[in-house]
Amino acid sequence: MAETKANQYTMSFLHSELNFNLEGSISLGSIFDFFGTHFVIKEGTSHNALAHITVAKNDDSFNGIDFAKGEEVYLRKSASDFFTIPAKQVRLGETVYLQCSKTDTYIAMNANKRTIVISTPWEDVKREELVLIELIRDLVLKNEENHGVVVLHATCSYDEGRANLIIGPKGAGKSTTLLELVSKLGHQFMSGDKTFLWVKEGQLHASGWPDYPHLGLGTLSKYPDFVGKFGLSEEIDAAQETLWSTDHKRAIPPDVFKSMIPHVPAGFTAPVGAFIYPKLEPSANSEIRQLQNHVAFMVPHIERMFDEEGLAKQWNEFVKPGRLDEIDTMIEQCKAAAYVLPAFEITGSGILTSHNFLDGGVISYE
Repeated sequence: MAETKANQYTMSFLHSELNFNLEGSISLGSIFDFFGTHFVIKEGTSHNALAHITVAKNDDSFNGIDFAKGEEVYLRKSASDFFTIPAKQVRLGETVYLQCSKTDTYIAMNANKRTIVISTPWEDVKREELVLIELIRDLVLKNEENHGVVVLHATCSYDEGRANLIIGPKGAGKSTTLLELVSKLGHQFMSGDKTFLWVKEGQLHASGWPDYPHLGLGTLSKYPDFVGKFGLSEEIDAAQETLWSTDHKRAIPPDVFKSMIPHVPAGFTAPVGAFIYPKLEPSANSEIRQLQNHVAFMVPHIERMFDEEGLAKQWNEFVKPGRLDEIDTMIEQCKAAAYVLPAFEITGSGILTSHNFLDGGVISYE
C-alpha cells in the first residue's frame, strides 16, 4: 500500500478497531504497510472503534496552547535517538494536548469522546510516522490487555497448525532461532518481538504483532539476502571480532522483513504448539534438549501495560485500565496451558539441521 487513496480507514487487530479520517491529500501508506503485516486494514469506518483519529496537516487549533509550561513526557524512550520521542503535555478540561519536540507534531486526545486529532507538517516524514506508529501501538496494547490478552516478549514461528514461541532475554538468540526455523525447517514468520497469548477452551492461542525485529550483525551475516538488501558486506568484514555483540543490532521494518521471508497473513492466530528457549553463543555445534517445568522461564517475559494500581505505564491515559484481576486470571490460565506443552532449550551456535525437533525432540547437531 504505497499510497492511500481514500479518506477513511479502519485498522483491526484482535479486539481493537481504530478509525482514521485523513484530511486533504494526506497518505498513511507507509504506516499501513507497517501495521498491515498483522492488522486488517479496510476502507470505511467502524461504529465500535476504540478511537476516531483525524490526521491533518498544520491544524491551527493547537496555536493557543502554551506548551512551554507543559509537562515533559516521552511517547517512547529508546537507546536509539531516532526511536526516542520526547514531548510536552498540557491538560485542558477533558482534552490532553501533546507537542512532539523533534517533529512539531501535535496531538489532542479526548478519551470521553473517543477522539484523537493529529497535526503534523509532514516535513521529517520518518520521525513523524514514528509518532503515529507509537500512538497506535499504545492504544492497541492497552486495549488488548483490558480484553484479557497476555503480551509476551517473544518471537514466534508457525508450522503445520501450530505457533512456536521463542523466548529469552536480549541477545539470547530469539531472532536467530526464528530465522533458522523459517529458512531450515520451512516455518512461516509469525512475530518478531511480541507475541499475544490467551486461553480458549483450554487451549493456548497466539497472535503475532507488528514491530521492528532487532537483528544483530552476526545473525544477518548468515543470510545472503539480508546482506545484499542492506549492503552489509563491508561492515561485516570490519566487525569480525565483535560480530555477535548486541551492539550491532539494528531495527528492520516489518514490511521489509515480510517482503523477504514467508509470513502468516494479517489477522492470523493459531494454537501454541511449543516453546523454545535459546542460549546461543559462538560454537561449532548446536544442542537441543527438552525442558521440564519451563513456565518459570516464561513468566519474566510477560509485559504489562498497567501497574498494580491500574495506572498506565505509558504517556497517556486514553485507554483506562479494566479489571486487573481479569488479566491476572488470564496470566494464570496461560501459565497452566503452557505447562503441558513441550519446551526446548537450544545452546551453541543455534544452527539447525533438517530434523524437525519440535515433532520428536530430536537432538540436532551441525
